[in-house]
Amino acid sequence: METAGHLMIMPIVLPFAAGAVLLLLDERRHVVKAVISIVSALALVVIAIALLRSVDNAFASSATTGVYLLGNWPAPFGIVLVLDRLSALMLVLTSVLALASLAFSLARWHKAGPHFHTLFQFLLMGLNGAFLTGDLFNLFVFFEVLLAASYGLVLHGSGPLRVKAGLHYIAVNLAASSLFLIGVSLIYGVTGTLNMADLAQRIPAVPAADRMLLEAGAAVLG
Repeated sequence: METAGHLMIMPIVLPFAAGAVLLLLDERRHVVKAVISIVSALALVVIAIALLRSVDNAFASSATTGVYLLGNWPAPFGIVLVLDRLSALMLVLTSVLALASLAFSLARWHKAGPHFHTLFQFLLMGLNGAFLTGDLFNLFVFFEVLLAASYGLVLHGSGPLRVKAGLHYIAVNLAASSLFLIGVSLIYGVTGTLNMADLAQRIPAVPAADRMLLEAGAAVLG
């Protein structure tokens, strides 16, 4: 799937760059921030569709999975992004829903909060990274990015009921994140790797004495 090239990393880099730019802008520049956010979302839709088309075209050559090595570090030691039809479809779905959500937010800017667009871009970065990552640790990292952004979005605004519900949401997700990290640690302790493709090869060779720990880690993740 070489036609995708560096385009595979753009669903992560683009919202990150847009969020960073939005952080630098004054909060009174509502229109400029909204335009940047909408343009970023539109670009994500185009990129996601292009990636989906590259996956569909790859079916003809039987190369149905695209791999992007960040820093050109080989797997399983480096950070790996993996693109298949499922992840491409999820990118398209996410980008389309994000664009619709942003269009709705323009009609209620005064209620969305001053940092809405910045947090929304970082939320998209976390979601797209979770769909593309090829290892469990970076899956955890991207989950934390999207959750941190979602905490800010949930608490954006005023009112005791909203704050109370937001704190409950944060508490539940912090507990879930801790369990996820425990599950990842158990799997790494047994297999010595967190790369998903490498895990598929190593799991059948796990000794019977360690299989219970492996299954416990997988159960916690599930």
